[in-house]
Amino acid sequence: MSKKSFNKMFLSTGIGTGFGMLFFSVLVFIMASILAIGNIPAAIISPITVIFLAIGSFSGGFISAKIYGEKGILCGTISGIIFFIFILIFGALFKESGFGTQAITKAVMVIVASALGGITGVNYIKRK
Repeated sequence: MSKKSFNKMFLSTGIGTGFGMLFFSVLVFIMASILAIGNIPAAIISPITVIFLAIGSFSGGFISAKIYGEKGILCGTISGIIFFIFILIFGALFKESGFGTQAITKAVMVIVASALGGITGVNYIKRK
């Protein structure tokens, strides 16, 4: 991989991961607003958050691969790894959480969703 290609992948992965984190944050903000207004059971908060995590990582991988234009699974996987590292860091800052089986499950889910987003992003064809 040439230096120019590496720089382009680094930039596209950074932009895609940032977009995925932003999208995830917006979804969580919307969910928090709905929770503040409505009477929603607390038991569904965690599953919905995990679904939003998958959606955010998918969109991050999609944007990464769309910008780079090739190697979608690689762009998506790198984006997913970075996405999970940020989620792990922010989770440790705001909540006393360890790295257990739940974190491993989330890591696999985020990386797979992001890789699928990368594959989709490379193969996405805009129809007229």
